Amino acid sequence: MNEMDRQAAFTRMLEALVRAAGKNHNMITNDQLQKAFEGMDLSDDQLQTVKDYLSAASIGIEGETNPDPDNNMNEEDHDYFADYREMIAAIELPEDGVFDAIKINAMAGDGQAQQDLATYMLPKVLDISRLYLNQGVYMEDLVGAGNEELMRSVRMMAPLEGPQDVEGFLAERVMNAMEELIEANIHSKAADADAVGVANKVKAKADALADTLGHKVTIEELLSAGELTEDEIMDAIRLTGNKIETIDYRQ
Repeated sequence: MNEMDRQAAFTRMLEALVRAAGKNHNMITNDQLQKAFEGMDLSDDQLQTVKDYLSAASIGIEGETNPDPDNNMNEEDHDYFADYREMIAAIELPEDGVFDAIKINAMAGDGQAQQDLATYMLPKVLDISRLYLNQGVYMEDLVGAGNEELMRSVRMMAPLEGPQDVEGFLAERVMNAMEELIEANIHSKAADADAVGVANKVKAKADALADTLGHKVTIEELLSAGELTEDEIMDAIRLTGNKIETIDYRQ
């Protein structure tokens, strides 16, 4: 295995551990940790790096460390976490037999059971949201996306084999929703950055051309000068709200 393949495999293992933790109240076992990197011959320092990464993501290792819900939270996320945790504090899972019956009824399409199941899963959504902190999205938005997906997913469980598959299925769907939100946010920020770049490019060209011609320039003059497309010019004008001072908007 070359270094690039080794790094890709290492990344996949970390992602798998994060997902495993999301299905088990942000905890993994030491056995899971050892098996994840079996065959990669990690040094003690490399293994400690993995543990530090997991700790930073508020993932605990059973028998060794416990996740700290305050880890790496900004003030807004910390306040939201505390308020939301207090709001759902009264939610307690029923006994295993009762909970399994709720899952089975929810799988069969019972609306009340689906609603009850969603309620019982709300604390897990909050747990999962902690895995995705500091990736550009507030915890409140992560929980919102997770809860919306949870409400959809409790109505999509008919294909599952049994109640033992329910929590893993719902956790997976919630994680996917949060990851999609983060991905959309990344794309949105990239698009915003591109738009700002285009606006700056148009302003710089308008300023230079106005200095050369000795007057404010028209859109036609900007187009005739080359380098800019009509779409770029019009996008810059919309983004800046007609505030590029060297463009004559009257013509």
